[in-house]
Amino acid sequence: VTKKGSGERCPSKGDRVSVFYTGMLEDGKVFDSNTTAKGRKTPTPLKFKVGTGQVIRGWDEGLMTMVQGEKARLTIQSEWAYGQRGNEAGGIPPNATLVFDVELVSID
Repeated sequence: VTKKGSGERCPSKGDRVSVFYTGMLEDGKVFDSNTTAKGRKTPTPLKFKVGTGQVIRGWDEGLMTMVQGEKARLTIQSEWAYGQRGNEAGGIPPNATLVFDVELVSID
């Protein structure tokens, strides 16, 4: 946890969450982020149903331990990320440990 949140509960499987994030390789190289404005657009949090496999398992498991407003750094081993296949299009090599700075903006 890098900043305590003000929420009273953690999200449960199936809750819709909104998340700001920056994803990095272990060497600090950023491969994805939604925290900076693109063009004239303001940053928009990623919205999805947590615990349902819409994102990598490390996100599902990690976010369900957080409360609204909390910021954390998640270090995710490859087995709970993209594993042996990696994600070439996303710049993630096979067997990569990933580091995400995440902020749980809301739980619906």
